[in-house]
Order: sequence, then C-alpha cells, then structure tokens
Amino acid sequence: MNGRDLLLILAHLFRMKGNPVQVEDAVEFISFRCRYGQPSLVRRMLTMAVANEMISRVKDTLKAEFLFDRQVLPPNLASILSDKVNIDSSIEPMF
Repeated sequence: MNGRDLLLILAHLFRMKGNPVQVEDAVEFISFRCRYGQPSLVRRMLTMAVANEMISRVKDTLKAEFLFDRQVLPPNLASILSDKVNIDSSIEPMF
C-alpha cells in the first residue's frame, strides 16, 4: 500500500465518522464496514499513519492532520483499495 491509498482510506474514515474518532470505532469501520482488511492489519495501518504524521493519537482518540474534507474520493473506492491493504508484519498493531 502506498501513501496515497492510505490517505484515501483515512479521508473516507474521517468523512464518515467525523474528526476526531475513537481507535475502536476506526478499526470497526475500516475493517468490518468498509472491508479494507483484518482488524490487525487496520491497526498496523493506523500505526503507520501516526508514524508518518498523517494522523495524531491522544490516548484512544485519532485526529486527522490533513484536510480530509478536500480529498477527492472516487465512488468505487472500496473496490480499488480492497486488494491493496498489505501491511508489513514488522509493524506493531495499535492497541
């Protein structure tokens, strides 16, 4: 997964759930509602986003560090990204 894919997934999350969002709500939404990946992969993805300063985390709350309401999202976002969520196993999941 490249940074653009990650940014699109996060933009979709924050548009649908608002800003800020709880970690558990983000994992549930991305994994089960949007079906972008297993919960452990989604937690690794969120850890990567924090490490790359796309989002910030304070305790159990995630906040967008980009203008998610300005990101262009295609209508077929789920089908485009469903096979692209591959996170390296060396990254620790967010708990």
